[in-house]
Amino acid sequence: MRFILFFLIISGTASAGEPAVPPLSYAAEGGLGGSSAQLMDTIQRTGSAFSVTLKAAEESALASDGQYKSAKLSAEAARAAAAAYGSLLYPRLSLEGSVRYNEVVPSIAMPPALGGGRPLGDNWNYSIGPAASWTLFDGGALSCGNKSAAAYAASRLAEAENARRQVLLKTRTAYFKLLLTLERVYLIGENLQLSLSQLKDVSLGAKAGSRSRLDEIRARQETLARKRDLLRARVELSGALRDFSFTSGVELPEGAALPLDSRMAGRDYGGAEPALLLVKAESYDTILERLSPAAKAGFERELPSVKALGGAERAYRAQATAYKAERLPRLILGARSSVDYPNGPNLYSFIQNSASLALSLPLFESGRSSEKEKESALNADSVREKKDEAMLAAKRDFDKARDAYNALMSEELINIEALDDAAEAAKLAYEAYKAGGGTWLEVESANLKELQAKTTAAETNAEILLKLALLDNMSGSVK
Repeated sequence: MRFILFFLIISGTASAGEPAVPPLSYAAEGGLGGSSAQLMDTIQRTGSAFSVTLKAAEESALASDGQYKSAKLSAEAARAAAAAYGSLLYPRLSLEGSVRYNEVVPSIAMPPALGGGRPLGDNWNYSIGPAASWTLFDGGALSCGNKSAAAYAASRLAEAENARRQVLLKTRTAYFKLLLTLERVYLIGENLQLSLSQLKDVSLGAKAGSRSRLDEIRARQETLARKRDLLRARVELSGALRDFSFTSGVELPEGAALPLDSRMAGRDYGGAEPALLLVKAESYDTILERLSPAAKAGFERELPSVKALGGAERAYRAQATAYKAERLPRLILGARSSVDYPNGPNLYSFIQNSASLALSLPLFESGRSSEKEKESALNADSVREKKDEAMLAAKRDFDKARDAYNALMSEELINIEALDDAAEAAKLAYEAYKAGGGTWLEVESANLKELQAKTTAAETNAEILLKLALLDNMSGSVK
């Protein structure tokens, strides 16, 4: 409840006598109206209105980010490669056939009484039929190769998950920056309206002789400074919008050069350039509620980045074992059934069934398998060192983010008190000035301090959300 009150304070919620700004959606008549529920989990881009929720931005980023899509495709390719390698462990059935033409056919001399010489075959020879083969023993070379391929596929899958989390972190960071710049534009606009109102009072007093010309000039200078601040803040908001669009893949409508917060619709800011685009973001409290599980989640020791390195290490270890097994005998069982022609001197086809058992043993290969085994083992050791370092670094970053989050939550409570004091001081300073008991410099200083207090509170809110996003990136607790 304190968070809700806090957000209402810094966002300048309308008082009971002031009409609230309606939720943003674009109407066919060119006006603004509609229900805020229609904005949740969707992206609305129509005419002069632009609204996007954090969830919708995340989905858009995951659907458009090239690195994440590439990582997913690599994971699918590695999984297909592992399945293909695993098929080598099972018998293989194929259809084999051959045709051969012999110019010279051997013959055997026979007595004339027996019909004379007879050919021992035919010029044309053919054989066709199914054949099966199965590796009975190879020292574990195939099984270790299969384990290596499976570990590599798991590594690629973890890399895809890590890419997904990085996309979410980048998108959330861009969204929180957009949220902060929107709040700055709104707060400066509120302060500008206050300056315009006070300038009007001082100008009337100067004309009536109850206020000095110097006070009027100073009030005008403060108003001009706020106008300049608003213009710069709108430029910053435009840049944040374009950065957000680039990161999330959400297309921006026309008129994103000098946008305004949707809460500022229809208000007068002393002749400021009208906005062609009104922007609405999801509220701080809604985002905080969604990301809050990350604050209680523990550190995920098997982070996707660490899992990817662990899978690569296992793949290299299995590969080293496979190279070692290549120096052992290999025994292959074969079977074949075919239709052959001719049957020796008998010129007709016949069915031939056969079985075979083949044994092979490498005797000399110039140390190839030994060196490949050594290479894979050293690569495994190298990846293991990277994995250990990555785990320690991730734990350090997690602890830093958790400590910073706890400090920011305490700072938020301080900001609530500071906001109350700054608002009251600004009010009292102006009342004292109107009563003749204060100077305009005190009014100007109090107004500026109130704006600074609200801006600091908004920055703290954005930092809280960013730390929660970091914690979720290292825990995977937010769905």
